[in-house]
Amino acid sequence: MKMVSRRKNAKALSGAVTALILVIASVIIALVVVGFAFGLFGAFSGQGTVSQVGTATLKTSGTLIVTLKNTGANTQVTGALVQGSSATVSGQTIISAGVTTYSIALSGSFTSSLSGLVGSTISLTLQLSNGQTVTVSAIVTS
Repeated sequence: MKMVSRRKNAKALSGAVTALILVIASVIIALVVVGFAFGLFGAFSGQGTVSQVGTATLKTSGTLIVTLKNTGANTQVTGALVQGSSATVSGQTIISAGVTTYSIALSGSFTSSLSGLVGSTISLTLQLSNGQTVTVSAIVTS
């Protein structure tokens, strides 16, 4: 009896090589999904950081002039803490991507104590709508 070979294509991949390729592809896909889920790819995540650039000034009237650098999506200043006292932000201050100087009107009980601090540097904390906070060092001016 004559044996007939049922193998039509001798150049096909073996089952072991195919399984190995599928395992490698699965691992790569899993790593990409985990990377996006935990924000490991900073360039692709919408949440950047906001930081102070240069020196800020805080007038005794409560106006903060500060240069901020935003590396993410637009966010808004929702509140502030000035030397531990809560301050209200008057108007809408949108922090856009890039480096920009902002004039932020703050009001609260802290303004009465600013006149005695002219020339000194104080620390403020700006609260942002994306949940971040930015610590700002400002020189008090009249």
